[in-house]
Amino acid sequence: MQLLILTTGKCRDSHLKALESQYLGRLPENQWRVVIRELPDGETPEDEAAAQLVALAGVPVPGVRILLDEDGENVSSRELAGKFKDWQMDGIKAVAILIGGANGISKTVLQRVDWVWSLGRLTYPHQMVRLVLAEQLYRMHTINTGHPYHRD
Repeated sequence: MQLLILTTGKCRDSHLKALESQYLGRLPENQWRVVIRELPDGETPEDEAAAQLVALAGVPVPGVRILLDEDGENVSSRELAGKFKDWQMDGIKAVAILIGGANGISKTVLQRVDWVWSLGRLTYPHQMVRLVLAEQLYRMHTINTGHPYHRD
């Protein structure tokens, strides 16, 4: 399955980028093809929407488009792992996860996603969201493969 991480803005912190790469690098390449696309940021959500919409439209079919947003559904790591397992069983080819920039997300983009997911009600810098997302993707993989990384 392809994992597309669509992030508005660049990660300029080399330490966070290294940790992100460490988690994503633990995913087996024969199961997960991870692609990170850094989209341009703008002054308003509408400024950013065009690139976000193009990126979402390019998700292979069948695919799932996810938006990370504080108002989304808050799920446990096990529930997230269950969703990914179901998508794999259903033959989904790609999962795209969109991380918005500091300005929020336009309503047009919000209407183009299949699921809105929340990492919690706290506000995070988008660079840190990338790291938390990478860790949760690795955790999801370990749960689904029975690896002892995740402990309840």
